[in-house]
Amino acid sequence: MLLYVGLGSNLGQREEYIRSAVKLIGERVGHLVKCSSLYESAPVDMKTDNMFLNAAAIFDTEMEAHDILNVTQQIERELGRTQKSDARHYDRTIDIDLLQYGDNNFEEAELTLPHPMVPERRFVLEPLVEMDPDARFMAPPFPTFAQLLEDFDTAEITVPEEPLAIDWRAVNFLLKQLSPGKSITWTDYQQIFETPNNYLVFLSDYVEDVKRRVGMATLCITQSPTGKKAWVEDLVIDRPFRGRGLSHRLLACLKCKAAEMGVKKLMLTSRPVRVAANRLYQHEGFEQRETNVYAFEVRPEDIGEYKNATGGQRLKRVGKLMDD
Repeated sequence: MLLYVGLGSNLGQREEYIRSAVKLIGERVGHLVKCSSLYESAPVDMKTDNMFLNAAAIFDTEMEAHDILNVTQQIERELGRTQKSDARHYDRTIDIDLLQYGDNNFEEAELTLPHPMVPERRFVLEPLVEMDPDARFMAPPFPTFAQLLEDFDTAEITVPEEPLAIDWRAVNFLLKQLSPGKSITWTDYQQIFETPNNYLVFLSDYVEDVKRRVGMATLCITQSPTGKKAWVEDLVIDRPFRGRGLSHRLLACLKCKAAEMGVKKLMLTSRPVRVAANRLYQHEGFEQRETNVYAFEVRPEDIGEYKNATGGQRLKRVGKLMDD
């Protein structure tokens, strides 16, 4: 059966560790069928300055899945890995993940196949698509690796802590789509960051291989006699990126931030002629008031509701893993 393996390293001679792992797996598990190029990527879900090299490989083997796991974990130890990831992720000389093995589909404490994080990790999907784009991911609804990569969301939400000129220009570009002729001066833009409990939230995505701001919203929090409230202002998505659910992601982030700040009610205004926007707010649970103000009752369970996309960065192909 075909075994799909993911490999990564962010310590020491990264390329050599990955090559050594592929060689040892080929010797102890089964014949090497194909391997991907090497890709460089930023760390995901961990704090480190060490960039990763990633690759994937396909082997032909008849070993039992748990025996393969034991062999690959032994190879990791031989190549200098001292800590396995648990609730935290650590730098490592080598990481070997069993991604998929035949049509095996099971979940156990030690091993889950196929690997549940494959659809969420671009640094896994790109090498898989390079090797075998039409192979199916063996979990319902059984998409191909190519389909998973095509559907991968590279949009990312960030909350900047200081004003930058490049962001100021992006705000003015987006404002024109929200209110034609509207703009903000650099001085007024700086005041957004100087005002307590004001948060400008950006949504970024790739435009011709360059990541830029394609959406934004502002969260303004204030204390009133009836409790802490917050307003959503200037929510806008760049026209070519509309229809992908990005406004929902921005609102999910704002709800989460409001909950963290102890906000009891989150509100926004919308003109009646903005039919699509009004539908969005109603779908997101905002209640329309007689004053044409939408209000959302923030709950304690909203804390942590929002999770930004992970692994969404584009990868840099840096060379071959094996010679032809």
